[in-house]
Amino acid sequence: MRLDTKPAWLGEVDRQEQTDLILTEVERLSRLFQNILEMARIDAGGIAADVRWVHPAEIFEAARDQVELTLRHRHIEFKSHADRLVRLDPRLTASALAHVLENAAHYTSPDTSIDVEMSVSSDGLTTCVRDHGPGIAPADLPHLFDRFYRGTAAGKRTSGTGMGLSIARGMLAAERGRVWAENCPDGGAQFTIVVPADTKAATAVDHV
Repeated sequence: MRLDTKPAWLGEVDRQEQTDLILTEVERLSRLFQNILEMARIDAGGIAADVRWVHPAEIFEAARDQVELTLRHRHIEFKSHADRLVRLDPRLTASALAHVLENAAHYTSPDTSIDVEMSVSSDGLTTCVRDHGPGIAPADLPHLFDRFYRGTAAGKRTSGTGMGLSIARGMLAAERGRVWAENCPDGGAQFTIVVPADTKAATAVDHV
């Protein structure tokens, strides 16, 4: 008995959705592998700061690129009050910021924005990441940066290992930086990263 069969071709929309799913999964597995390596380096004391002069906007761009697929459907509002160069480790700072951005994307609705604001002062570089989600449960606040802690809202998520924020804290500690989280009075949560750094005026050459 002969059966006539026709190939089930995917339409353009379906192909794009499948491609997005595959790329997202590849990025997730890649990030998981990187997280394991970074955690091992932190445990072994193998992270050392490699400082250089950099413009703060470069750090934001590098962080966003690291989690590009996670943020691809999110509106990121970036504001910079930092017109000076800072001397710090751009790789560690950007990687820590990437973990915070990824966390904000995972715990908030896709139709809300993520606001990033950078400024430079005598304290160094300050980066604030504000989301417009449900905020952080009071019971979770003291444990957010504990290793493998996923919080009371983790049951609503399909992925995540609870390593990202712990790794961010470890990376920042290597350059004497710190990070903390708090709920905003008008809703949502804010993560603040402060990295001590020397500063200097940017020249025209620095912007080329």
